[in-house]
Formats: sequence, C-alpha cells, structure tokens
Amino acid sequence: MGKVEKGFHISFEGIDGSGKTTVSTNLYLRFKEKGYPCFYTVEPTFMRVGSLIRLHASKIRNVPQYYMALLFAADRVEHYERVIKKKLEKGYHVISDRYIHSSIAYQGGLLNDIEWVRTINKRVPPPDLAIYLDIDPEKALSRKKVSGIFEDVKILTKIRNVYLKLVEEGEVIMVNAEKPFEEVFNRVIEIIEEELNIDLT
Repeated sequence: MGKVEKGFHISFEGIDGSGKTTVSTNLYLRFKEKGYPCFYTVEPTFMRVGSLIRLHASKIRNVPQYYMALLFAADRVEHYERVIKKKLEKGYHVISDRYIHSSIAYQGGLLNDIEWVRTINKRVPPPDLAIYLDIDPEKALSRKKVSGIFEDVKILTKIRNVYLKLVEEGEVIMVNAEKPFEEVFNRVIEIIEEELNIDLT
C-alpha cells in the first residue's frame, strides 16, 4: 500500500456569538458531502483536562486566568497527541472549533501576556489554516447569551483586538461574520480552496 497523504488541520476562531460553531459544523458536512475523510472537534475537549475546564466555566470570573491558560494548554496537548495528530496521519482533514489562537486572544489578551501564552502552547503545532470570524462584540452578545466574564463588551473588545492583531500579522485569515450566513460560508469555502487547494464547490 502507498503512503497515506496527511490531512489538513483547519481551525475556526472568534468571540462567542461570531457563528464559528455554525460555520465549522456546516463545513464538516460539506467535506463529508464531497467525499473527503473529515473529523470535527472542539476545544475545550471532553477529555480529562477539558472536562475540568468545563467544570470551571460557569465560575470563570473567580478563576485566575494564568490557571485557565495552563489548563487550556494542557488540554490542547492531550487533544493534539491523542486525537488531532492521529487523525491527520490517517489522512483525515480535521476541523477544530477553537485551537491555539483562542488561548492567545482570550488568556493572552486578558493577561496582557501574549508571549507567555505562546510559550506554554509551543508543544503543539499551529493549524494549516486558521479562519477568524470577525463581529462587533455588541452584535455578538445580541446573538448569543454568554455567561460570566464574557458578557462584558470591554473584555470582548480587548479579545477582538488581539484577534485583529493576529490578522495583521498573517496568522489568521479574517472573514466578516456580520454578513448573512450564506455569504460568510461561501467566503470560507473560497479561502479553503485558495489556501489548501481543496475542491469544495
């Protein structure tokens, strides 16, 4: 048998209410429809460390962000080693609802220590393509009920500004998420076809 061609890892980023879960799940269905082997995953995971993060999610305001950043990094290492890496090696394309850039934007932004967050996430490689769905925080909050610390427009604006910096630095590709879903989704398809040379139309 010939060597299996490695799959691509695509991650979706954005503040809560940006529509990334809707877009990423629909992208997964498009990949399947086109006959590509594909795997969908989310962060935090439902594995050991990810479950601990979810346990703290409702009271995140009272949990130090350095602690949360370390938990997310640990969850990501387990996620990559036990799931993502293996799927990619088997030829699956992996679609992630959140990955490294979420930690950079959220914990890095809230701690004003982006480089430290990058350092603790060096154990895992970046995705082949990171797509950031951009939306005004006030509009995002009107779309989705977000609990706790992330109900604060000022905090979401700070997180968004980190994402926009990542766009400027070429780490993520931005899509205007305030447009109708069909336009957003079609733009995502265009980006994937251009960047990864995968036919999805």
